[in-house]
Amino acid sequence: MKLTAFEFNKPFPAPFPINEGTIMELWGSGLVVIIQMPNLAKKELQAFKKSFNSYSYFESKTPVPIPVWVFDFPKPHGQIEVNFNARIVDAAILSPYLDNSEGIKNALTFYLLDGAILRGQKLVGLHEEAIEAFQQTIKKQLELNFTLQDYNRYLNGLFAYSSDELFTMGKVYSFR
Repeated sequence: MKLTAFEFNKPFPAPFPINEGTIMELWGSGLVVIIQMPNLAKKELQAFKKSFNSYSYFESKTPVPIPVWVFDFPKPHGQIEVNFNARIVDAAILSPYLDNSEGIKNALTFYLLDGAILRGQKLVGLHEEAIEAFQQTIKKQLELNFTLQDYNRYLNGLFAYSSDELFTMGKVYSFR
């Protein structure tokens, strides 16, 4: 088994977005959010390190259900939202994640990047109720036959909402 080292202030050892933004992925090690913030300011890094007090989760009511998470970090970092398309995840990774026979996998790892450089990392445990709702949305996606273009069309409709609106559309969970 090959281990990957994630070291602060060193190049990120996995694929990452080059443009500013956030993505959610499922790795063999678990659920991951990668935040790309080129020219990261010191105050933004401090806000990331303080973490968030709350987050929300909801499933869009679109023909292709889209899971949306919004994490409410302190300013100036601010709210970040992510979505997830289960159809692009390898079944060998997805199946164990959906198997709750040994407990719900509620760990989420955040990676904060400034370009190619890892500036912050945070491991949090999400509420089991939120993970169960997320898993149900994933199962709905897997039952449907849709293309990436279909997914993106419905996702683009969600971009009409602000991060704060998306946050209040979901069930809010307190982190602390």
